[in-house]
Amino acid sequence: MRQINAFDAGLIAFGAALNVSIGYLVSLLKLPIYLDSIGTVFIAALCGWKYGAFVGIAALIILTITAVPTVIAYGGTAIIIALLAAGLTKFGFLKNLKATIIGGLLIGLASAMASTPITTLVFGGVSFAGSDAVTALFKASGFSLWKSVILGKLLIDPVDKLATALICYSLIQSLPPRMLDRLSKK
Repeated sequence: MRQINAFDAGLIAFGAALNVSIGYLVSLLKLPIYLDSIGTVFIAALCGWKYGAFVGIAALIILTITAVPTVIAYGGTAIIIALLAAGLTKFGFLKNLKATIIGGLLIGLASAMASTPITTLVFGGVSFAGSDAVTALFKASGFSLWKSVILGKLLIDPVDKLATALICYSLIQSLPPRMLDRLSKK
């Protein structure tokens, strides 16, 4: 395994900073989405899934230490997001708008499936995010905890990851070709 150089470390730090700072802002505003995986998707699409997974885990460690001690439980979800973001680039994800929209929705569905058991079994349906209000609405409507969490996640996560993908698409479109060339060699 090769060592991470300063440029690679900077990319990972940038991605983790995106995840943490935007995630904090969204949480502070109590929005019903997360936007806490922008850095993971961005770096995974540019540099590969291992970089994206490293970004996702690094951000979760930071959030675990500074804000929500239980968020590290979603490490597997971060890895799935990185794997999909990197893999979908072969089909035009973040390169053309249609593939970005489809990819964002697919990542959202996978994220919902990966995080539902954690939210339900480990945290009793509470994820400490604005999306908890949606889960509570389903629960109050008479759905079981499992159904409430999965319905909430299936409603929120695809929208969240679509927004994430569109933001990353915009970021990538704004990068100079020389930077894209350097990053694509990772």
